[in-house]
Amino acid sequence: MNIRQKYELKMLAVDGYVNMTKVAEMFSINLRTVRYDIGILNEFLLRELGRECIFVTNKTAQVDGDVKGQLAGLAEVGVKDFYTDRLTGEERMLLIVFDLCWSNGYSTIQDIADKYFVSRTTVNADMVAVKEYCRKNGINLISQRGKGLCIDADEVGRRKYLSKVIRDFTALTGDRTECDRSIYAQWFEEDGLNKIKAIVTDVEEAFATYLDDIAYEALVIHIALSIKRFRLDEEYGEPKAADRIERDSLQYQMALEIVRRVNENFRIRLPDAEISYVAVHMGAKSSAITKQEASGDVLLELYCIKLIAGVSKRIGYDLTSDDRLYEFLIQHISACTYRTKNGMLLENPLKDELIHNYPELYGAIKDTFPAVGELNLIVPTDDEIAYILLHFAAAINRRKQNAERLVNVVVVCATGIGTAELVVTGLNRNFKLNIRGTVARHQLEKFLKKEDVDLIITTVPLQTRKTFVKVSPLLKRDDIVRVSKQLLDMGFNIERSVTAREGESATAKRLRELLERYAAKEDEEILLGEIGRLLQDKNKNRVEGKYMLSELINETSIRLGVECGTWEDAVRESGKILVENGDITEEYIQAVIDNVNEVGPYIVITKGVALPHATNKIGVNRTAMSFISLKTPVNFGSKANDPVKYVFMLATIDANSHLGALQDLAEFLGRKEFIETLGAARDAGSIVSYIKENETNNQ
Repeated sequence: MNIRQKYELKMLAVDGYVNMTKVAEMFSINLRTVRYDIGILNEFLLRELGRECIFVTNKTAQVDGDVKGQLAGLAEVGVKDFYTDRLTGEERMLLIVFDLCWSNGYSTIQDIADKYFVSRTTVNADMVAVKEYCRKNGINLISQRGKGLCIDADEVGRRKYLSKVIRDFTALTGDRTECDRSIYAQWFEEDGLNKIKAIVTDVEEAFATYLDDIAYEALVIHIALSIKRFRLDEEYGEPKAADRIERDSLQYQMALEIVRRVNENFRIRLPDAEISYVAVHMGAKSSAITKQEASGDVLLELYCIKLIAGVSKRIGYDLTSDDRLYEFLIQHISACTYRTKNGMLLENPLKDELIHNYPELYGAIKDTFPAVGELNLIVPTDDEIAYILLHFAAAINRRKQNAERLVNVVVVCATGIGTAELVVTGLNRNFKLNIRGTVARHQLEKFLKKEDVDLIITTVPLQTRKTFVKVSPLLKRDDIVRVSKQLLDMGFNIERSVTAREGESATAKRLRELLERYAAKEDEEILLGEIGRLLQDKNKNRVEGKYMLSELINETSIRLGVECGTWEDAVRESGKILVENGDITEEYIQAVIDNVNEVGPYIVITKGVALPHATNKIGVNRTAMSFISLKTPVNFGSKANDPVKYVFMLATIDANSHLGALQDLAEFLGRKEFIETLGAARDAGSIVSYIKENETNNQ
């Protein structure tokens, strides 16, 4: 009994009769065929109920009322009802291909016509599209007279083709409201799919290894197909040697556990070959693992470098220094290479939209592939190109957005002052940035919750997911290069701050910066507001009394050629001067030593120079600074900057009064002539003279 005949039996069970003329029209068959069907049904009922129950009167087939109830259980179609749910020609073509790939045997034109409730003429017309689809996708369709149609493929090939058909059918029907609970409900039960998803997710957690979304979906479909084929008692083909996975590998162990749980949950016994098939999918892991495993793959790295360079040249937009784009491409193409190698298909649901919205970028990527194609890592289908286009478009948009504003920066050091202010001085001298604040390391996470920060500049090691650059307190040339590179990678402009002209005051320099930044007519209101704030800041500085460096370091606060055996001695000797002058107490000196013991030699700010300071104000009577040079340099525990010869101790009663002096000190320590002056000094006077002659006018 075929599906059409089951459908006719179902109508008899529901209504008690069948209008044979309407049935002929419904299924595009002649009346003789309907009569033939009634004969087949009577033979079936004779076997099941012991008698023929259907009689025909005036082209109407009927059953007695007492028989009607018994037919209900016999009339279940048991398969998809393709008469009620009518298909388009393209949908039917895909389902025909699916059926052919599913079956290991032959299917006839009549089998297909019966299943989909269409005429043989319609199926013959469908076969034109079926053959073209198979040709396009490399599916070996065989047609043999007297037997019918079949697909010549091993198990791996069949899984590949079935997955392809499912994805194509999903893409075709995805927006239709009549799609059932799941896009895969055409083939699989929803409860079964949910069980499979739960198993895969649990195994991912157990092994702390996660699939990317594409591999996850493909694996779920693969397992659902395996279960269905097993229940239909279909035979499996063994994997080829090249497809087998090492038994001690992570992939195999995860696959082994997945298959074990599937067997347990579905009460089946999948063949051992299934473990190898599942293990193939386990190779397409998440981006974090892909990134780790891809590092050191020179061929992959060269592929991405050439791709970025080629696209940049074609679109006239330099992305060659964008490390974020590079990392994304490394991860994506690494996963893509694995999928290509193992026949795992990738469909991009955004393909048409992306290509439509970025036609020039799409063309540039497509034109670049011949140049990198010699490396033969992936097949550049439109789906793959669209995914790669997404990464390039994101990089370009990121650049454009960030180029229109200043980068928000927080500076971190061990204490939140002192060395952080030195870094701020160096940053402001070299870049146009929006410094959101300076904090100690332990205060950083709290600060990030309140402030919008793009980049962290730090003098101490950090453990944070936020992007950061570690620098020395005096911001050396290589530090500036690394900060510049990071800003470029993030898409920000790296315009340098305006350099002060000889003899120019800090106020004049700041005014020139503002005039340059807000020169446009439409920015006039912003310019006036910024000038107003500048004047307010200058007035505030006068009230608060910011110190010049020469006001803090003078003949009474300098000692030369001091003999010290340890770094603690050097700290105590530099603090001793301030204690004698009444600026601090011994308690402040101990606080500095305790801080270094707790967080390390953060006070060593550059080669041979230390700046002892503490965050607390306990023991500080007024803002002050001292300087000592050591007769014999000592180690503070800084591998990069030991041994230390020059020690500047800083004590401050507030957050602002010392900033001008500290900024000048930072600039001086970057000058070779100042270091030479310190080394050659025979008395305090020569050092004080240099400072007075070169410090910034505090106007």
